[in-house]
Amino acid sequence: MNKKDIRLIGLDLDGTTLTSDKVLTPHTKEVLESCLRQGIQILPATGRARSGIPDYLTEIEGIRYVVVSNGAAVVDLETGENVYTNCISWERALEIFDILEEYHTFYDIYALGKGWCEGRFYDHLERYRIEPHIEQLIRTSRTRIDDLRSWVKEHQAPIEKINMFFAREEERQKAFTELEKVPDLAVTCSLVNNLEINDRSCNKGDALLNLGKILDISLDQIMACGDGNNDYEMIKQAGTGVAMENGEPGVKKIADFITKTNDEEGVAFAIEHFCDLQL
Repeated sequence: MNKKDIRLIGLDLDGTTLTSDKVLTPHTKEVLESCLRQGIQILPATGRARSGIPDYLTEIEGIRYVVVSNGAAVVDLETGENVYTNCISWERALEIFDILEEYHTFYDIYALGKGWCEGRFYDHLERYRIEPHIEQLIRTSRTRIDDLRSWVKEHQAPIEKINMFFAREEERQKAFTELEKVPDLAVTCSLVNNLEINDRSCNKGDALLNLGKILDISLDQIMACGDGNNDYEMIKQAGTGVAMENGEPGVKKIADFITKTNDEEGVAFAIEHFCDLQL
């Protein structure tokens, strides 16, 4: 097929750009660097907080912006400032905590670019069916605090995302069904045992398109790659939406193109398929 004039590529990390072992392969890195040399913006777009994005990605020369917390903020890595935000108010977050207490679940928040986790959860991760590599991510990307409500009241910072983990699938499904009915919330997931809560209008696609407007990049010049339910809007809204072969069925259904799996360097394959690169 004919190559496209792609100028901005939004890339989910886990299950997409990174292998199952959380590795950026040499070839994928080479492809990303080739894009950047040719003026194509590479935009890591993740559900993680800013503090959870690996340095080996953000230190690639030319990567300037990242989407964090499912689209709650677009961060300019050069200045450290947010160029776009779409958060939950701190007052509303306190009300949501009341809802979450009805479930047997771990929950924490992303705010001010970091994760904040209460000791009653942080000290007992084994209770919530959390896989070892996710446990390691929590340990390294969250700050342990004694009382989440007190922290929120004290700092009064916009809440990027509320994250939940469940020990039992039936409890997760019950929570999803009930939370999805709350009109001002968007509820999605990126793992088999979690739920993620953002403002209703917040998603990676919204952040991606708003950055495109800021950079004067048209919709047909925007490409996005992802695998999970929290990538759905990004893949649907991008001019060229790419789903991973290992992606969720619903995500694959709305994609323009299905690439190889994340362990087969599917991101590199898709970029080489659509972009005329000089490696």
